[in-house]
Amino acid sequence: MGSMFYTFNWTSWKKWVAVLSLLLLFAITIQLSNDYIFENATQDQTVNEGAITKSLKEEKEIALTFNVPWGDDIIVDVMNVLDEKQVKATFFVNGEWALRNEELAEWIVEENHEIGLLGFSDKSYEGRSLDYIKEDIERGETVLKNLDYEPLQYVRVPENKYSELVTEQIHKLGYRTVFWSVYADVNKKQHAETISKQIASGTSSGDIIVMPIRDDLKKAPEVVEQIIEQKEAEEFQFVTVTELLSPAQIDLEPIN
Repeated sequence: MGSMFYTFNWTSWKKWVAVLSLLLLFAITIQLSNDYIFENATQDQTVNEGAITKSLKEEKEIALTFNVPWGDDIIVDVMNVLDEKQVKATFFVNGEWALRNEELAEWIVEENHEIGLLGFSDKSYEGRSLDYIKEDIERGETVLKNLDYEPLQYVRVPENKYSELVTEQIHKLGYRTVFWSVYADVNKKQHAETISKQIASGTSSGDIIVMPIRDDLKKAPEVVEQIIEQKEAEEFQFVTVTELLSPAQIDLEPIN
């Protein structure tokens, strides 16, 4: 009888070990798969299907990213601010812009900023075939290679018009789609100080900030400077997208 009792407990104990092991494995898997957040998109604000939007690391790090579709004046002022503040950022440049503004594009590379592609042309990928998207990205990648920048890792699409299909096609080509968690709207009527405070207060660890850089966005350099000052006063560090997402525990694919 006693033997049966101990045999029963041993079997039960083994079952509990198995259950706990499975739970632990599940918890680890969840943790690893949540190194980055993948969500659904809206064009103007936060995220898109299948795109990385932020890191869930606890370090007080922020990635400052810029979309550069056109213009050659405001970007110079932004670059000077970054140089003065000794901050490295990630620039998503349009391929045609880089061809027209080769010296500016080379300057970004020489300053050791990270570069992603905002498409080669300024035409939306929405409704386009895989062959069209592939050709457009490859043309943009060739431009970056000619600037001695490679390999291309990150892609944002022209006009920020995403869909699940577009994102899947980009991933099939071997690139990663990086969206954002904080949209820096510098096209507002408020003063630069008000805009920067709104952006800074809404930014926390692991966030990816995006700011469009065009010559009609005159407040952009001042807003960039004030965001950096405000977040550094809170002991945050500005890093590139790659630095923000590293070290990655596993190579995650987008969750749709």
